[in-house]
Amino acid sequence: MEKRRRPSTSDFDDNSVTDKMFGILSAGSDDNDMEIVSSVVGNLMAEGCLEQNLRIRNVPSDADIPMGVQFFAEYTDVDAVIVITFGGKELPEYILEAVMRLQLHWNMPVVFAGNMADYWKVHKQAIEMVLLQYEMEADSADSDNPDRRSIN
Repeated sequence: MEKRRRPSTSDFDDNSVTDKMFGILSAGSDDNDMEIVSSVVGNLMAEGCLEQNLRIRNVPSDADIPMGVQFFAEYTDVDAVIVITFGGKELPEYILEAVMRLQLHWNMPVVFAGNMADYWKVHKQAIEMVLLQYEMEADSADSDNPDRRSIN
């Protein structure tokens, strides 16, 4: 049996990230941490995302992450949210559960980066999720014109 591989952004060549919007939410960052946010922005732009399609917000602490994600869902047109936490600590379960509920309610992918290894790949995870979501919606029998926002 052949092992299935995870799709990459190159598997979706007909889909571009040029018109996709991403929210970047940093939690409890200071000026030194903003370099990491800048790296994520640079990585998204290197993949083809336009600077005007990026929304960046900061919340004071990890406990405020669900409120920040909800802000993006309700008040912006982002296709996905990238949450950046600092210090490499695991988030409490109640925060992850709240974000999961928001993802399901708003049909909006949320990906997390909390350590150095994640910071360099989180943009690819967000792009893959957005492109996969658009591809699945396009394949849906219920959708002649896929738009994840029409679900809500």
